Amino acid sequence: MAIHTVLLAFFSTLFISCVNAHSYKPNVTVAIDGSGNFSTINEAISKIPIGRNNPYVILIKQGTYNEAVYIAQNKSNLVLIGEGMEKTIVQFNKTAKQGYGTSGSATVDISANDVFVKGIRFVNNAGPNGGQAVALRVAGDRIAIYQCSIQGYQDTLLTAYGIHFFRECEVYGTVDFIFGNSRVVLQNCDIYVRKRTEGTVNMITAQGRGQVEDTGIVLHNCSIKADKDLQPYPQIKTFLGRPWYSYSQTIVMECFLDKLIDPEGWLPNNDKKSLSTLYHVEYANRGPGANTTGRVKWPGFHIAKNSEEIKHFTVENFINGTQWLPSVGVPFVGGFIN
Repeated sequence: MAIHTVLLAFFSTLFISCVNAHSYKPNVTVAIDGSGNFSTINEAISKIPIGRNNPYVILIKQGTYNEAVYIAQNKSNLVLIGEGMEKTIVQFNKTAKQGYGTSGSATVDISANDVFVKGIRFVNNAGPNGGQAVALRVAGDRIAIYQCSIQGYQDTLLTAYGIHFFRECEVYGTVDFIFGNSRVVLQNCDIYVRKRTEGTVNMITAQGRGQVEDTGIVLHNCSIKADKDLQPYPQIKTFLGRPWYSYSQTIVMECFLDKLIDPEGWLPNNDKKSLSTLYHVEYANRGPGANTTGRVKWPGFHIAKNSEEIKHFTVENFINGTQWLPSVGVPFVGGFIN
């Protein structure tokens, strides 16, 4: 084994264990019952001092916060800590149909850099007939989301642009529910596909890369399963994704794919050219939905034979994770699981 590989394995293990060493002392506390500094998240966000050198920490105590939250770029260097995805819940019901547009429908919009979020549930409760309705939008550099739940139906999670990392999160949805044009890795996350009330096809990802951009969606060591409401309906097809734009780039590697994944794996869009220009890859996945013998035959689809072919898409390389995640305190694996 090469020295580099040994060191990578050592540091990956070190980073996984270091999260408990980080203790964030809150600057302010949000509590619905009035026991904190603020009773709403928006109040706390509005009072964040500008031009800080140190992270500003907001503790959001348990409760259900019915508000749409926008975190602007001038609120960078921010930490949001909830009391767990089952206890701290932020929900709202904006949709694109209501005139907000897709991006504007987000329950929580993080457009700042250097943000760490832990232990919160983000919900767009517009429901299965709400159309495009984002639960969480992230659009900044070095945003890490840890042990959070992101719940919606169509367009649940928008990783619009920037550099993002999700670890040990839940993502629920139906159509294009992990989408955007950022450099993002979801690692050790649970992805649950829900039942649509209209339509018989689900698509998990929709990546929107331009021709000269090095962006993409990477699912690494995630688990993809049917949510309980979808399990009785095997006739509803589920695909790993479809191209949003012509140069879409999506990597699914070392993941567990349950039986809900259609044998073809991927769904085309209306642009036949994109089947040659996209770059969709599967590598070393497992589970009943991971059999690649029936996969699409597009020129742009690839089944990687070894990790060397896709090493660019690891946390270490694709999002430069070894340079910024250790200081955040979120665990991660910089390379491959095996």
